[in-house]
Amino acid sequence: MSMETLYSLCQRELAKDLIFEVAGEPLTLSIKGVLLARTESKSYNFSFFEISENEFVLAVQMKGFVVYIGIETDEELEEEFYPDILHALLENLSPQIALLATKAEKEYPGKADVLLDDDMSPSLKEFFYQLLIKHRSGRAIYDQTEVA
Repeated sequence: MSMETLYSLCQRELAKDLIFEVAGEPLTLSIKGVLLARTESKSYNFSFFEISENEFVLAVQMKGFVVYIGIETDEELEEEFYPDILHALLENLSPQIALLATKAEKEYPGKADVLLDDDMSPSLKEFFYQLLIKHRSGRAIYDQTEVA
């Protein structure tokens, strides 16, 4: 499988706007970036990284990969709505993420690559490229803190 196949899969399946109803109001979530990274773990997991008031990254781990999805919203998100939004995103995007991980599992030889950059904001782009560097160099993506 060539990288072009993974790029086109992301363009076709993940480069989109999603509209959800939150607190009775429509909310548009735009997928702006996708990063695929190989991981040691084959378990299933997800994480959420808040980048700014209207930008976040959903990371879904499966089949030996982590798929980071950079999302921008049309308005500021309140923390109380995060669980509902994450549930809706996972419910709607899991088939596409699984398809990407399954295709990558078969033939992707790399450590990490940005597969979609749909005019990401500077802060989202910086976060993605820091992740890319960490994955490619084999460093932990989470910052360690000192014990008090």
